[in-house]
Amino acid sequence: MGNSELPPKEKWDGRYGAAAYEPDKSPVPLLTEVVEAIPPGRALCLAAGCGRNAVYLAQRGFEVTAVDISSRGLERCKERAEDLGVRVDTVVADLLSYDLAGEAFDLITDFYYYEPELFSPVREAVRPGGYFLFQTFSIHHAGRGWGPQSARHLAQPPLVLEAFQHWRIRLFGDLDIDHSDGDRTESVVRLLAQKPPRPAAAAD
Repeated sequence: MGNSELPPKEKWDGRYGAAAYEPDKSPVPLLTEVVEAIPPGRALCLAAGCGRNAVYLAQRGFEVTAVDISSRGLERCKERAEDLGVRVDTVVADLLSYDLAGEAFDLITDFYYYEPELFSPVREAVRPGGYFLFQTFSIHHAGRGWGPQSARHLAQPPLVLEAFQHWRIRLFGDLDIDHSDGDRTESVVRLLAQKPPRPAAAAD
């Protein structure tokens, strides 16, 4: 059985737990670009992997929960956080069955994990006035010869935008960017959406 055919937990535990694996410790550039405009609060990092974005947010003063299906990845996240003197709460869970809770977070991030079924729980879990930050491979990435190629794992930009049509769209992009290794190009869709604030109570 090839690695791509393994159950997700087994696949990612195998990757993150490999002795030769060296995780990227730099946060996704989009996160560093937008975080200045987002007041620190309670943050949830979905599909957190080895925690590069979760740890960065903790350094920025956020109270962070990192969720991933891989216990090995989250062990690396904890080690990185401890090394830098910050705290990240970790939860090993399958996101399709994980309860995000209602209006619990000021910021939810989702980088390179596309599951449209999560959009509805995300909308419920963000507090009024809070943010959802998203970036993943788009359908235009197909055929590049690396990264995900199945339509199941490639986001359709109009559908991402439609899922948050009632929110304030602070940033949206359907574009090609340089991969972090500098030698490849990736096609991505990115979104920063802000949940409408709760309506003010009517005066007597």
